[in-house]
Amino acid sequence: MSIYWLLSLIPFLCGLVLTAYEARVALTEHVLRRMGRRAEAVVTGHATSREGTYPSLHPVVRWTDEQGEEQEHAVVAAGPGAHRLSEGAVVRIIHTPGAPGTAALDTPERYRTAVFGMWLGVLLWVGALAAVLIRIATLLPTYRY
Repeated sequence: MSIYWLLSLIPFLCGLVLTAYEARVALTEHVLRRMGRRAEAVVTGHATSREGTYPSLHPVVRWTDEQGEEQEHAVVAAGPGAHRLSEGAVVRIIHTPGAPGTAALDTPERYRTAVFGMWLGVLLWVGALAAVLIRIATLLPTYRY
């Protein structure tokens, strides 16, 4: 085999990394949905953050927790379209008790996106592995047993 078959490591490793990252996101979303508390919150504004090369807007929400204290946090990675929430809009959030910084919008979009990304990663690394194994199998000499 030539050195060019080492290029198949790129989709293989990218697929493994994508699968691991998205599996972690899906697992944390699953745990948050199982153990988290749901509450109604009001959007009080938007916070700007730089993710990658462009600024992103994240809604800032205010809610009252189980102890009666008001909490206000920016909902990071809230999903597509979350920046379009207007001030004063009532939304449902989910958060871990005692850790209000874990607040997220109560939508299944992030979990679905993580599962889709995880399967895309699996497709990448399995496809690259299958291509290499097929190539190795075609190069093996034929023996008579």
